[in-house]
Amino acid sequence: MILLAEPVRQSHSGHYRVTQLTHAERGATVDADGFWNIVGGARRRCSGDWRGVPAIVIRTLTWLPTSEIADFAQLHDEFEDRAYRYDLWAACMLINEGFGSDDLFLYFRNWLIVQGRDVYEAALADPDSLADVPAAVAVTATGNDFADCQEFLHVGLIAWDRVTGEEEGIEAELDRRGFHARRDRIGAPAGRPIAFDNRDKVFSTLPRLAELHYDRAADSLASG
Repeated sequence: MILLAEPVRQSHSGHYRVTQLTHAERGATVDADGFWNIVGGARRRCSGDWRGVPAIVIRTLTWLPTSEIADFAQLHDEFEDRAYRYDLWAACMLINEGFGSDDLFLYFRNWLIVQGRDVYEAALADPDSLADVPAAVAVTATGNDFADCQEFLHVGLIAWDRVTGEEEGIEAELDRRGFHARRDRIGAPAGRPIAFDNRDKVFSTLPRLAELHYDRAADSLASG
């Protein structure tokens, strides 16, 4: 059963806290719909500020049975892996103005998940749709302002630890299920590589994102 929270209030310190449980959002299970309900509920409770999503998701997961925390972790890995594609890696580099290491692409895929189901599924269908996402357009790629969400990487593990006190317990549960995280596997992304220095190729693949970001990304790579 998924229990989400009543409206979240942002404290003066900038942290989000959860107040009460809602009645309307009880009764779902952590299948794909349940996963996205948790993420979507967190987004609503921080008024769409994606930076608040990880903490609220962790809090929500602590109200679930451990088996459902593990379900969430499995789905998290699956959705992360579905976005492991060369065209989305190119989108990551464009939005983040040339920054696109292995780690940053992993954080970018978690950023994509915390944008919610509609944005995620639209990006998988057409990565260039990210040109319509305000959070992507607004990225400056300076300081900490990148399209990445490293804080979401281990939400399941953190929730499990808070519930059970066993930091490695979720890994043991996933091993018991015969599940092995795709994140830990080494392999090439899906699709065909896109040479970022091939301007015509990038523009033909991601025309709107390239129009917004390519020149600055290319300049950043050239100067870096």
